Parts: sequence; C-alpha cells; structure tokens
Amino acid sequence: MASPVSLQINMNKLSLIHWHIEPSSICTLKCPRCPRIEVPESLLNRQLSLDFFQSQIGEEVIKEMRKITFCGNDGDPIYCNDLVSIISWIKSINSTINIVLITNGSHKKEDWWISLASVMNEYDEIHWSVDGWDQVSNNKYRVNSNWDSIVLGINTFNTYNKNKTFKVWASIAFKFNEDKIQVLNELASENNFDCFQLTLSTKFGSKYPETYTDSDELEPSSKFIPTGHRFERKNTLLSNKKRYSDEIKDMYKQISNRLTDRRLCFIGNKGVFLNSHGEFYPCCWVANRYEHNKVWTELGKSRFNLHNRTFTEIIKDEYWENEFLKFDNLECKTKCNVETLKVKNYLLEW
Repeated sequence: MASPVSLQINMNKLSLIHWHIEPSSICTLKCPRCPRIEVPESLLNRQLSLDFFQSQIGEEVIKEMRKITFCGNDGDPIYCNDLVSIISWIKSINSTINIVLITNGSHKKEDWWISLASVMNEYDEIHWSVDGWDQVSNNKYRVNSNWDSIVLGINTFNTYNKNKTFKVWASIAFKFNEDKIQVLNELASENNFDCFQLTLSTKFGSKYPETYTDSDELEPSSKFIPTGHRFERKNTLLSNKKRYSDEIKDMYKQISNRLTDRRLCFIGNKGVFLNSHGEFYPCCWVANRYEHNKVWTELGKSRFNLHNRTFTEIIKDEYWENEFLKFDNLECKTKCNVETLKVKNYLLEW
C-alpha cells in the first residue's frame, strides 16, 4: 500500500480513498430501528450487479481506492446475488484494497460462505452484527435472524478462509443484553474472532422522545448511552492479527491535520456512499430516506446517479462544490457539526 504521507490534498483524489457501498437494499430481517421498518413507504428492493461495477465504476477507479465498506442503509450486502463475483473482480484489480463486509449473517447456505471465504484475503475484514447469544436473544432486535445459519456461516468462513481475514463480532448495547456483554465477548473469543466491538447508541426514547417512547423497551441503562455523540464504539482485541483498516485511520489522521475546513466530510472514515440504486452521496446519513433528507435523496435519483453520470461529474457538480459545503442539512448539523469534527477519535470510528 502506498504511504499516506505521499497523498496530496486533492478532493477528487480523496473521494476515492474510501467508498461505502450498499450492494443490496434487500434484507431478510426486520430490525425495529432500521429505515426498512421506520419508513417502509419509500423502500424499493434493489441490488447492484457485477456489470454495474465494471461499466459504471470501472477498473481505473477501483485501482485508486484504498477501502470499500459493504454495508447498507436499507439492506444487507450478503443478499446481493453478485456479491462474491463483485469482490472477486475488485480483488483481481486491486488485491490489497481493504474490503470491510458488514452483515447480520443469516439465511445463507454453506456453499455460499465457502465461496465468500475464498475471495476475501488478509487485507479484508468481516463484521457479524450479532446482539444476542442464542436464537431467542438475538431476535429481540435482529428480528427474523436465524441463529443456526449465523453459526454455520461463522464456522464455514473460519474453516475455508484459513484465518486470513480480520473478523469482528459487532454488538449494540440494548436493555436485553447489557448484563450479557461479557458473555458476548467470550462467545466472540471462542469462535475465533479477532475483535469484539460494542456500539453504544443514542437511538432510544430518552434521546428521541418525539420518535420513540419514554418507556422504550430496547433502551439500556444510562451508562450504555453516549453523551457526546451519535454513537461510541468500544473495541476489545482478541488476537494479534494485523488490521489493515488501521492504516486507513492513520492516513485520515494525517489528512485531517492538513485540512483547514470541513471538506474532510467529503471523505471521513465513513466514506462517500453509493446505494443499491446507483445513487451517490457524501455519506450514508444524508442518503437515509427520512423526510429531512428529501433534497439529497431527490438529487440522488437524477443528478447524483452513476447510471446517468460519472463519479467525476458528480463530485464536480455545482451543488457538491457550493450548497453541500454550507452543511445546513439536519444530519450535518446534528452528527457532523464543526465541534464534532474536532474530536478525531469519533471521526475515525465512522
């Protein structure tokens, strides 16, 4: 991988470092705090194809990328029919790119996990989003998840990936699991994970009383709710395996020290966001289908869509270079205000 210090402060170049891609808006789960459940009226189940990556993104862009996070606002990447083929194609062009795959891990068969394990290498990482310790507990939030298929996926990936890819057990703190955090940590260790990640969220009734009730059944005790930001992540390393995403963080630290304004939002560790419709956004938060993002989501359907325009044309659009930099969207004001962007630890945990 090229040394981070060699990078120039060029916004077009920086926007190629990390892409957050939703390859599928399809999901088998019904998590109660997901936009799929909260704003179902505008949900469209779509997925990106290998042909889209080859024709609308292309090899030259892939060669410049350092990191791709496969995750979604609406869907789970493993339900994209072409996902394994897409990853294989990307790796054939850029074998040292850092691919991060985030999934609930349910309802896939053994042969699919064998195929995935064969295309992910030591530069990559995979996150299983699991909040429980068995079928009943995990379904309290990950509604319609299937514990047996999750365990099958973990065991199969461990066997056929031969311990190359960095593995993360990712849990969110809820009322039902706050006294079982150590149990989850031990399960992660027993199943050969390299890291246990606990996310503390604010998406509960005490913080959003207009959306969720004061008697929010999912809300944990106050010690598990962050006070300064939208969320906090606590990572416990379980192995000494190298994590290549740490190199990306080091790069961002150097870049952020050299940027004098909020143009860091063009990249962030969160990455620019491409959804399953081919719509391209500065980040996944402004792409969420909530009413306050309507200006952005309408633009995504037309001017900011890789089906219609190239990546370069989009980020050179007048709106990106002028209106966006006003940061007057609700997401910008609440999640990424100027004071927030000064807290580098938070910024680098996106």
